[in-house]
Amino acid sequence: MIFYFSGVGNSRWVAEQIAEALDEPLVFIPDAILEEKSYTLQPDERLGFIFPTYGWGVPTFVEQFIARLRIENVGYLYMVTTCGDDTGMTYEIFCKDVQRRGWTCASAWTVQMPESYICLPGFDVDTPTKEARKCQNARQRVVDIVEALKTRQVGIIDTIPGPLKWAKSHIVRPFFNRYLITPRYFKATDACIGCGKCAQVCPYHNILMKDKKPEWGSDCVLCLRCYHSCPEHALHWGKMTKNKGQYLYHGGQ
Repeated sequence: MIFYFSGVGNSRWVAEQIAEALDEPLVFIPDAILEEKSYTLQPDERLGFIFPTYGWGVPTFVEQFIARLRIENVGYLYMVTTCGDDTGMTYEIFCKDVQRRGWTCASAWTVQMPESYICLPGFDVDTPTKEARKCQNARQRVVDIVEALKTRQVGIIDTIPGPLKWAKSHIVRPFFNRYLITPRYFKATDACIGCGKCAQVCPYHNILMKDKKPEWGSDCVLCLRCYHSCPEHALHWGKMTKNKGQYLYHGGQ
């Protein structure tokens, strides 16, 4: 079984490839939260968590989901995280999250994918050439991960911590989670045509259309699906996203 979250489609693509190759069920974390189901794994069934790196760590909503997940017969457990650049200490943070449940992370991987975070200075989407290269490399990367998972390999820590990993995950990440995971800076410009696409794609159903304009609720996880999906590029997060690009996973074609 694989539990996953994805905003722009990077982690969804990785999760779908692995689930299909291993013939295992795939569950979208927001759906699992809404349904409040209990799960029982089959004998020898793997348990995977696939998600994007948030502020050089595990997204807080994924951590909360792990803490509350009702599941039995957990054996072989693994993590795959996606990122645009590097992951800091995401692996170590994830290990602590599952250890609190009495579980052990057997192996962990990172798949570098096109950049989608654009809410800080210096962050923007990748060039088309760089995007295509990352997608091409990711295909082989996922093939290698699948081969390791088929034989339930243990002790693989194939992540991309990058430089200054402790500072990024233990100094920048708390600031990121406290002050930057917020919908308060979202706004629709006059270019908005009131199509409602942003509300349709929000994974947490956090956007409502009022007088043909989007309004964001309090359940935003800043996945930026709304921003990247807007056909008129009419949504912005304060001034940080001005003149920046949009990206949704489309296979790197």
